[in-house]
Amino acid sequence: MNKTPENINSVDIENAIAGAGKNFTAEAVTRSLLPDAPPELRSRVERFIASDDTLFHDENWSCCTRKSFFTGKKFVITPDEWEINNGILFPGHRFVPYVPETVFPSTVKLEQNGVAAAMKKLITPLGSSFHYHILLGSEQIFDFFLADDPANEILKQRAARTDSVTLTVYDMADFYRKHEFIFGDALLCTVTDYENGIISFEYLSGSLRHFQARKEYLQQMDAAAKKVWDEFQDYPDIPEQLAWMVYYAGLPEIPGASIDEFISGSEKVQLRPEGDHAVLTVMPEHEHAHDCDCGCHDDDDPILPEGLSISGSELDDPFKLLANAGIALTAAELDGFILDAVYGRETDFSGVHSRITGGSEISLTDEAQQAVLLNFLEERFETLMENYNRADDEPKAELRSQIMEAVSRRMDYLSLLGAAERDPNDAEKEKIRRLADVSAKLNEALKLLNHPGFTPDHQEKENLEILIDDQLAIQEEILSDFSTEANQ
Repeated sequence: MNKTPENINSVDIENAIAGAGKNFTAEAVTRSLLPDAPPELRSRVERFIASDDTLFHDENWSCCTRKSFFTGKKFVITPDEWEINNGILFPGHRFVPYVPETVFPSTVKLEQNGVAAAMKKLITPLGSSFHYHILLGSEQIFDFFLADDPANEILKQRAARTDSVTLTVYDMADFYRKHEFIFGDALLCTVTDYENGIISFEYLSGSLRHFQARKEYLQQMDAAAKKVWDEFQDYPDIPEQLAWMVYYAGLPEIPGASIDEFISGSEKVQLRPEGDHAVLTVMPEHEHAHDCDCGCHDDDDPILPEGLSISGSELDDPFKLLANAGIALTAAELDGFILDAVYGRETDFSGVHSRITGGSEISLTDEAQQAVLLNFLEERFETLMENYNRADDEPKAELRSQIMEAVSRRMDYLSLLGAAERDPNDAEKEKIRRLADVSAKLNEALKLLNHPGFTPDHQEKENLEILIDDQLAIQEEILSDFSTEANQ
């Protein structure tokens, strides 16, 4: 019987796609089914390709298998200070999207020279470990917790920030110790076996992770995120969105940043609830994914699944306490004030305290909160002072000082605006929004300057100088307007 479009069934199409190899086109598959195929058959083939979660395709319907795309793919994981200090690494969302969603995160085998990293159980407050898993998709996180350890069954009845969760983590203590691992260093990972979730890793020094490469990575991923959003809107969950973003981004062999750094550093992508799940959305041009941390935006907690609440005391979040005291600073800005003081050879915390608070006393209604906050600030000052390396910091200190002066100016003017005891008008809100944009950009530069492992080369320093000078000029224009209006 001669083949016609009508007697070509779904099994025929599936078999043709399966036999097309690692790289193929929808056109080639269609012609293998019927040389003179009408457009209707081509459309059917495209629909089958689009619904197959083992494939990628571009706008021209050039296709590849995900296994072939990700096998050998390199990516970066950036442990944070808490993980480094405790000698662990949370699997969490770190391997999204480099293994299939069918591979359970804590079953990913992380190998070095063919030897798998040891794993162990860790009991930790839910609020301290939640953010390592947020990109699994908010509707999936509790399923992951419950599957990871039976002890987490209690979270079905109650899931507060302070409740304990038992999780499987990688034991990285020896690796961190061997390489004198510090915040900003990374694991350079390679997908060895995509389908079975086997990843090899090696040490990547923070000194080799250049500012320009990170900037380019963020730009490429932002552009890819927009393409994914335009094509799929809120339909896929976050791991699927990220898989497509990596496919579209066209990243270099060694990406300039990790997915964690992308989510925290992107100016266009934000985690938001859409319908019954959370997705990564792309902000319109007039919106900003970053809070400026200057008190002019709503609360920016990560999206929490139903049933997870934040403790009212907030004793475990000093930056919430700072905000409650009317002092909205990022972690980078706080460290910036401290490092700037240490560079200036200040050994007394009182001077730093004055700069952080704008010369006012910290005032919280809860005495326990006030004690916790002051203790945190003093301990942070002592830690940074004890570990300060003047020789390494010298080339960066002047740039940091310029940023911290701008932060102080911003705080002064926002305090002046707040003292007016009225809601900002539309013109003032627009200026606050512009100020927020400047603050976000300066904060990213400040993170680099504060990092003990970052020593800028001539080009990187010049790039930072240009960025900082441009943003300081914009801020001065904004604050000049505020000054004029305040004196009228």
